[in-house]
Amino acid sequence: MGMRSHGTALVIAAAVGVALAASAAQAQWPDTRAAVGGGSETYATVDALAIQRDNATVDRDFVIDGDTLAPALTNQSLQFVTAPGVRVTFGRHGCDRIGWEFGYVGVYGMWADRLATGPDNLEVAGLLSSAVTSFRNGAVAEATYGSTLNMAEANLLFTEQFHSYPRMSAYQLEQIKAVGTVDWIAGFRWADLSETAAIDMLSPSAGGSSTYTARANSGLFGGQIGARGRLAWEAWAFEGWVKAACAYANLSQSQDGIVDALGPAVYREPGGGSDGGVAGIFDTGIGLVRRLDDTWSLRLGYNSFWLTGVALAPDQFDFSDATEAPTDVQAGRTLWLGGASVGLEATW
Repeated sequence: MGMRSHGTALVIAAAVGVALAASAAQAQWPDTRAAVGGGSETYATVDALAIQRDNATVDRDFVIDGDTLAPALTNQSLQFVTAPGVRVTFGRHGCDRIGWEFGYVGVYGMWADRLATGPDNLEVAGLLSSAVTSFRNGAVAEATYGSTLNMAEANLLFTEQFHSYPRMSAYQLEQIKAVGTVDWIAGFRWADLSETAAIDMLSPSAGGSSTYTARANSGLFGGQIGARGRLAWEAWAFEGWVKAACAYANLSQSQDGIVDALGPAVYREPGGGSDGGVAGIFDTGIGLVRRLDDTWSLRLGYNSFWLTGVALAPDQFDFSDATEAPTDVQAGRTLWLGGASVGLEATW
């Protein structure tokens, strides 16, 4: 709870800092994005992200109370704290209405954990606790879930621009020159979602502890289309975008071996498997931009991402008493991530 509050405080502090800087800036430079048929323009943005994500795993028990059979830890016990990330873009608007853009998004250290304690009555769900002595009669059980997301894109831009010139009017908005820019986007997008989940059980009566660890990886690559609109007036600009990619998903899962603390050997050998499928990558957001001079601007926004057809690590747990690791991949999950951003933009 403390880490979540700390992340929220950082976002609020960043927003306040941007607002104060914008209030202090008095420059009134118009937006310099290239006019259709006019000169070309190169731009770059760097945004720091504060991202939260949902837990879209199948809801099932991890650890139960052996006396009452009530769940002590479940998939949904694991709720993620705010994670840091970065978004970087570099592109060029050409004088012939055609441009290009490269982008990268990384979200790091997405983490969730939960602890359960009991009077030596905790046990892993399913038949696995009956087969592995140190997975029953536990005093402490902990479930952890970590995740990292990396995405990259390369696009062509087809740009249109519209001008609203000031005119004599009693309405203040009609006295301000505005420039609207629409980028139609077509290109490719890649995403890599890497996850690890683990269940640790400390069983004093068994004289030790055992761990069950599963990993999942989803590599997505496909074509992307989208649009981005930007409205600029005086020293301000407002933008919004939506992108969608239809991707092929290369899915895999792996599991460490399971060792009984009282057993002479590994109960379940390590193993895993791979699969493929169709997936989707969706990227939407809005932003407010405050120009500081003819090159630099401050940015504040909100970003959200959806990934479909992915494999999540906790879904790969097999709580049966099988002595061989599963070879199939549990996939088809939809993952949402979203959060605030603050950064800088340069145009030249």
